[in-house]
Amino acid sequence: MSRVTGPLFKWFGSKWLSAKRLPAPTHSRIFEPFAGGAGYSLRHADKRVVLCENNPHLLELWYWLMRHANESDIREIPIDLATGVDIRTLGLTSGQALLLKNWQRTNNVGNCWTVSPWGNKPGQWTANTRARVASEVGAVKHWQIYGDGMQYLERSNGEGTWFIDPPYRFNYQYKSPPCDYEKLAGLARARAGQVIVCEAVCPKTGTVPNWLPFMSFGSRITSRRKASQHHHSSELIWHREES
Repeated sequence: MSRVTGPLFKWFGSKWLSAKRLPAPTHSRIFEPFAGGAGYSLRHADKRVVLCENNPHLLELWYWLMRHANESDIREIPIDLATGVDIRTLGLTSGQALLLKNWQRTNNVGNCWTVSPWGNKPGQWTANTRARVASEVGAVKHWQIYGDGMQYLERSNGEGTWFIDPPYRFNYQYKSPPCDYEKLAGLARARAGQVIVCEAVCPKTGTVPNWLPFMSFGSRITSRRKASQHHHSSELIWHREES
Protein backbone atom coordinates (compact mmCIF):
# COMPACT_ATOMS: atom_id res chain seq x y z
CA MET A 1 0.00 0.00 0.00
CA SER A 2 1.28 3.46 -0.89
CA ARG A 3 2.45 5.77 1.85
CA VAL A 4 0.86 9.21 1.68
CA THR A 5 3.31 12.09 2.00
CA GLY A 6 0.96 15.01 1.30
CA PRO A 7 -2.68 15.91 0.69
CA LEU A 8 -4.39 14.47 -2.38
CA PHE A 9 -5.96 17.88 -3.05
CA LYS A 10 -6.01 21.35 -1.52
CA TRP A 11 -8.66 22.14 1.05
CA PHE A 12 -8.49 24.67 3.86
CA GLY A 13 -8.55 23.13 7.34
CA SER A 14 -7.80 19.60 6.14
CA LYS A 15 -5.53 19.04 9.19
CA TRP A 16 -2.70 17.56 7.13
CA LEU A 17 -0.09 19.58 9.04
CA SER A 18 -1.89 19.56 12.40
CA ALA A 19 -2.33 15.77 12.26
CA LYS A 20 1.35 15.30 13.07
CA ARG A 21 0.63 16.71 16.54
CA LEU A 22 -2.89 15.41 17.09
CA PRO A 23 -3.41 12.19 19.11
CA ALA A 24 -2.68 9.14 17.00
CA PRO A 25 -5.59 6.76 16.33
CA THR A 26 -5.87 3.94 18.84
CA HIS A 27 -8.20 1.81 16.69
CA SER A 28 -7.96 0.13 13.29
CA ARG A 29 -10.93 2.17 12.03
CA ILE A 30 -11.14 5.95 11.61
CA PHE A 31 -14.42 7.79 11.11
CA GLU A 32 -14.33 11.36 9.72
CA PRO A 33 -17.91 12.67 9.49
CA PHE A 34 -16.73 16.07 8.18
CA ALA A 35 -14.09 14.99 5.69
CA GLY A 36 -12.97 18.03 3.69
CA GLY A 37 -9.45 17.13 2.64
CA ALA A 38 -9.26 14.37 5.30
CA GLY A 39 -5.73 15.28 6.36
CA TYR A 40 -5.94 13.31 9.61
CA SER A 41 -7.01 10.10 7.89
CA LEU A 42 -4.40 10.55 5.16
CA ARG A 43 -1.70 10.57 7.87
CA HIS A 44 -2.99 7.12 8.83
CA ALA A 45 -4.13 5.93 5.42
CA ASP A 46 -3.50 2.25 6.16
CA LYS A 47 -6.39 2.27 8.64
CA ARG A 48 -9.95 1.37 7.62
CA VAL A 49 -11.31 4.84 6.97
CA VAL A 50 -14.92 6.00 6.63
CA LEU A 51 -15.44 9.56 5.37
CA CYS A 52 -18.60 11.64 5.15
CA GLU A 53 -18.95 14.79 3.09
CA ASN A 54 -22.05 16.81 2.17
CA ASN A 55 -20.36 19.12 -0.36
CA PRO A 56 -21.38 17.50 -3.69
CA HIS A 57 -18.12 18.35 -5.47
CA LEU A 58 -15.98 16.95 -2.65
CA LEU A 59 -18.18 13.89 -2.32
CA GLU A 60 -17.81 13.17 -6.04
CA LEU A 61 -14.07 13.81 -5.94
CA TRP A 62 -13.47 11.48 -3.00
CA TYR A 63 -15.60 8.78 -4.60
CA TRP A 64 -13.59 9.07 -7.81
CA LEU A 65 -10.28 8.91 -5.95
CA MET A 66 -11.37 5.84 -3.98
CA ARG A 67 -13.19 3.88 -6.69
CA HIS A 68 -11.99 4.93 -10.15
CA ALA A 69 -8.81 7.02 -10.29
CA ASN A 70 -5.59 5.29 -11.21
CA GLU A 71 -2.06 6.55 -11.72
CA SER A 72 -2.44 7.14 -15.46
CA ASP A 73 -5.71 9.07 -14.95
CA ILE A 74 -3.90 11.55 -12.75
CA ARG A 75 -0.79 11.81 -14.92
CA GLU A 76 -3.07 12.79 -17.84
CA ILE A 77 -4.14 15.99 -16.05
CA PRO A 78 -2.14 18.85 -17.65
CA ILE A 79 0.22 21.19 -15.83
CA ASP A 80 1.56 24.68 -16.70
CA LEU A 81 -1.84 25.92 -17.82
CA ALA A 82 -2.34 29.59 -18.61
CA THR A 83 -4.16 31.72 -16.05
CA GLY A 84 -7.86 31.94 -16.83
CA VAL A 85 -8.17 28.70 -18.78
CA ASP A 86 -11.54 27.06 -18.09
CA ILE A 87 -10.82 23.57 -16.75
CA ARG A 88 -14.09 22.31 -18.22
CA THR A 89 -12.78 22.92 -21.77
CA LEU A 90 -9.79 20.56 -21.41
CA GLY A 91 -11.59 17.31 -22.26
CA LEU A 92 -11.02 15.82 -18.81
CA THR A 93 -13.29 13.39 -17.02
CA SER A 94 -15.40 14.79 -14.21
CA GLY A 95 -13.03 13.35 -11.59
CA GLN A 96 -9.92 14.71 -13.30
CA ALA A 97 -11.51 18.15 -13.62
CA LEU A 98 -12.55 18.21 -9.96
CA LEU A 99 -9.05 17.25 -8.83
CA LEU A 100 -7.49 20.01 -10.92
CA LYS A 101 -10.14 22.48 -9.71
CA ASN A 102 -9.25 21.81 -6.09
CA TRP A 103 -5.52 22.20 -6.70
CA GLN A 104 -6.11 25.46 -8.52
CA ARG A 105 -8.39 27.14 -5.99
CA THR A 106 -8.30 26.00 -2.37
CA ASN A 107 -11.82 25.78 -0.87
CA ASN A 108 -13.42 26.34 -4.25
CA VAL A 109 -16.94 25.69 -3.00
CA GLY A 110 -18.48 27.73 -5.80
CA ASN A 111 -18.57 27.26 -9.55
CA CYS A 112 -15.23 28.80 -10.47
CA TRP A 113 -13.37 26.51 -12.87
CA THR A 114 -10.59 28.77 -14.17
CA VAL A 115 -6.86 28.31 -13.65
CA SER A 116 -5.66 30.63 -10.90
CA PRO A 117 -2.65 33.00 -11.10
CA TRP A 118 -0.85 30.90 -8.47
CA GLY A 119 -1.99 27.50 -9.76
CA ASN A 120 1.42 26.55 -11.19
CA LYS A 121 3.53 27.74 -8.28
CA PRO A 122 5.43 25.31 -5.98
CA GLY A 123 3.02 23.49 -3.71
CA GLN A 124 0.16 23.77 -6.21
CA TRP A 125 -0.45 21.69 -9.39
CA THR A 126 3.10 21.12 -10.63
CA ALA A 127 4.86 18.14 -12.18
CA ASN A 128 6.07 17.09 -8.72
CA THR A 129 2.57 17.35 -7.22
CA ARG A 130 1.04 15.39 -10.07
CA ALA A 131 3.63 12.62 -9.78
CA ARG A 132 3.17 12.36 -6.01
CA VAL A 133 -0.63 12.25 -6.13
CA ALA A 134 -0.53 9.69 -8.95
CA SER A 135 1.77 7.42 -6.97
CA GLU A 136 -0.17 7.78 -3.70
CA VAL A 137 -3.81 7.57 -4.80
CA GLY A 138 -3.73 3.80 -4.28
CA ALA A 139 -3.54 4.37 -0.53
CA VAL A 140 -7.25 5.24 -0.30
CA LYS A 141 -8.73 2.43 -2.38
CA HIS A 142 -9.93 0.56 0.72
CA TRP A 143 -11.64 3.66 2.18
CA GLN A 144 -15.39 4.33 2.14
CA ILE A 145 -17.28 7.57 1.53
CA TYR A 146 -20.83 8.59 2.47
CA GLY A 147 -22.85 11.80 2.38
CA ASP A 148 -24.12 13.91 5.28
CA GLY A 149 -21.93 13.51 8.36
CA MET A 150 -24.55 14.46 10.95
CA GLN A 151 -26.90 11.81 9.59
CA TYR A 152 -24.10 9.26 9.72
CA LEU A 153 -23.36 10.18 13.34
CA GLU A 154 -27.04 9.74 14.22
CA ARG A 155 -27.39 6.28 12.70
CA SER A 156 -23.95 4.74 13.30
CA ASN A 157 -21.89 4.26 16.42
CA GLY A 158 -19.20 1.85 15.37
CA GLU A 159 -16.23 1.57 17.69
CA GLY A 160 -13.10 3.24 16.42
CA THR A 161 -11.32 6.57 16.32
CA TRP A 162 -13.84 9.33 15.61
CA PHE A 163 -12.13 12.40 14.20
CA ILE A 164 -14.76 15.14 14.21
CA ASP A 165 -13.64 18.36 12.52
CA PRO A 166 -16.79 20.35 11.68
CA PRO A 167 -16.94 23.88 10.25
CA TYR A 168 -15.83 26.03 13.19
CA ARG A 169 -18.63 27.80 14.99
CA PHE A 170 -17.21 31.31 14.66
CA ASN A 171 -15.36 30.93 11.36
CA TYR A 172 -16.38 30.86 7.70
CA GLN A 173 -18.70 27.89 7.09
CA TYR A 174 -17.76 27.22 3.43
CA LYS A 175 -21.45 27.13 2.42
CA SER A 176 -22.09 24.13 4.69
CA PRO A 177 -25.58 23.59 6.09
CA PRO A 178 -26.06 25.16 9.54
CA CYS A 179 -24.59 22.94 12.25
CA ASP A 180 -26.42 22.19 15.51
CA TYR A 181 -23.35 22.24 17.75
CA GLU A 182 -25.18 21.21 20.91
CA LYS A 183 -26.57 18.19 19.09
CA LEU A 184 -23.11 17.46 17.72
CA ALA A 185 -21.67 17.60 21.24
CA GLY A 186 -24.13 14.94 22.39
CA LEU A 187 -23.35 12.74 19.41
CA ALA A 188 -19.59 13.11 19.99
CA ARG A 189 -19.91 12.14 23.65
CA ALA A 190 -21.97 9.09 22.70
CA ARG A 191 -19.38 7.64 20.30
CA ALA A 192 -17.79 4.30 21.18
CA GLY A 193 -14.02 4.43 21.29
CA GLN A 194 -11.59 7.31 20.89
CA VAL A 195 -13.03 10.73 20.06
CA ILE A 196 -11.13 13.80 18.82
CA VAL A 197 -13.11 16.99 18.17
CA CYS A 198 -11.57 20.14 16.69
CA GLU A 199 -12.64 23.78 17.00
CA ALA A 200 -11.08 27.26 17.06
CA VAL A 201 -11.27 30.56 18.92
CA CYS A 202 -13.25 33.26 17.13
CA PRO A 203 -10.60 35.23 15.18
CA LYS A 204 -12.49 38.52 15.56
CA THR A 205 -13.65 38.51 19.19
CA GLY A 206 -11.53 35.86 20.89
CA THR A 207 -14.68 34.00 21.97
CA VAL A 208 -14.01 30.36 22.88
CA PRO A 209 -16.69 27.88 21.69
CA ASN A 210 -18.20 26.10 24.69
CA TRP A 211 -20.29 23.31 23.19
CA LEU A 212 -17.58 20.95 24.50
CA PRO A 213 -14.88 21.59 27.14
CA PHE A 214 -12.20 22.41 24.59
CA MET A 215 -8.51 22.78 25.43
CA SER A 216 -5.98 24.90 23.58
CA PHE A 217 -4.11 22.96 20.93
CA GLY A 218 -1.91 25.64 19.37
CA SER A 219 -1.77 28.28 16.66
CA ARG A 220 -1.88 27.45 12.96
CA ILE A 221 -1.19 29.69 9.97
CA THR A 222 -4.32 29.78 7.81
CA SER A 223 -3.07 32.05 5.04
CA ARG A 224 0.42 33.25 4.24
CA ARG A 225 1.21 36.85 3.42
CA LYS A 226 4.25 38.87 4.44
CA ALA A 227 5.98 37.32 7.44
CA SER A 228 4.43 39.83 9.83
CA GLN A 229 0.95 39.53 8.31
CA HIS A 230 0.23 35.79 8.34
CA HIS A 231 -3.31 34.93 9.41
CA HIS A 232 -3.40 32.50 12.34
CA SER A 233 -6.07 30.28 13.87
CA SER A 234 -6.05 29.50 17.60
CA GLU A 235 -6.89 25.80 17.48
CA LEU A 236 -8.84 23.90 20.15
CA ILE A 237 -9.33 20.19 20.82
CA TRP A 238 -11.53 17.91 22.90
CA HIS A 239 -10.10 14.41 23.24
CA ARG A 240 -11.51 11.35 24.96
CA GLU A 241 -9.53 8.14 24.78
CA GLU A 242 -12.32 5.62 25.35
CA SER A 243 -16.02 5.64 26.25
